[in-house]
Amino acid sequence: MTAAPGYGLVLCSQFPAGDDVTARFAEQIEQVRFARDAGFSSVWATQHYLADPFQYLHPLAVLARIVPESGDMRIGTAITLMALQNPVDLAEELATLDIISGGRLTVGAGLGYRDAEFDAFGVPRDARLRRFLDNLGLVRRLWTEDEVTFENEAVRLDAVHPVLRPVQSPHPPLWLAGHTDGALRRTARMGLPWIAAAAHVDRDYLHRQVRFYRAACAEYGRDRAPVQVLQEIYVGASDEAAVEDVRAALTVKYDAYRAWGQDQVLPPSQSFDAEFDKLRQGRFILGGPASCRAQLADLVDHVAPENILLRPQWPGMPQEKVMASLTRLRDEVLP
Repeated sequence: MTAAPGYGLVLCSQFPAGDDVTARFAEQIEQVRFARDAGFSSVWATQHYLADPFQYLHPLAVLARIVPESGDMRIGTAITLMALQNPVDLAEELATLDIISGGRLTVGAGLGYRDAEFDAFGVPRDARLRRFLDNLGLVRRLWTEDEVTFENEAVRLDAVHPVLRPVQSPHPPLWLAGHTDGALRRTARMGLPWIAAAAHVDRDYLHRQVRFYRAACAEYGRDRAPVQVLQEIYVGASDEAAVEDVRAALTVKYDAYRAWGQDQVLPPSQSFDAEFDKLRQGRFILGGPASCRAQLADLVDHVAPENILLRPQWPGMPQEKVMASLTRLRDEVLP
């Protein structure tokens, strides 16, 4: 029997230009309290820089603010763009978050794909993967080693002695995101859980990715191959109402993803360049309560994820619709 996954809330944290972000963030706090009281196991913040056309809140600041609201839920990044960061600064920021949350932090990390972000942080095209792997390794070393020496073109550490440590030992859990076969194989080789962005591919391609990752884990002698799934979800009053409730907001969101080139690392069959009614097929969990129950059950049965991270809101979507969906999710969909 497949074990029941944990369910997490993924905050939107991105809002149309000109929107009142102070008011919108207060609504995010309401969502966190709802998830806490509903028995969700975790709450997550995502990351992009220079995220035109959206105002995009920084995930580490968001997570720090919600600590008092989050009860005993885990908090996490899904994801932090580790290739862009200074590893010393990132290691100390994340350690601080783990401390102020009482040891409840999970760090989801990814390479990223947007030229605008890499260029803004001075990461050359041919150094992106190496910078990501260097920073990932350095953050772990700065959390666990008494003396660290390292040098590349972006950072120099000459026998430094890191003292600030996270609460969790040896460090907070690390999960890796990625879409390509190379990213999945690298995650398996490193012995880390994989975060699957289910909404970026259709159902059949997601299942193909899961099989590939688990086969790679077996190749590297790993007994466990934990998959975490980030999934867009909306529970409407009916199947038809759900689609119409989210059509505008999800269209805006995925138009931005297409403009950013997020689907360019995937096969043409997974392109975001499609009308909404075609794009949504097999990607998003949308519908009335019975339909959403069936779609979630299918995901659990075929993917067996450890955690399903549910994002119930997209830019421009009003809070009353979000809360109505979350209430139906709690009362009529989740176990």
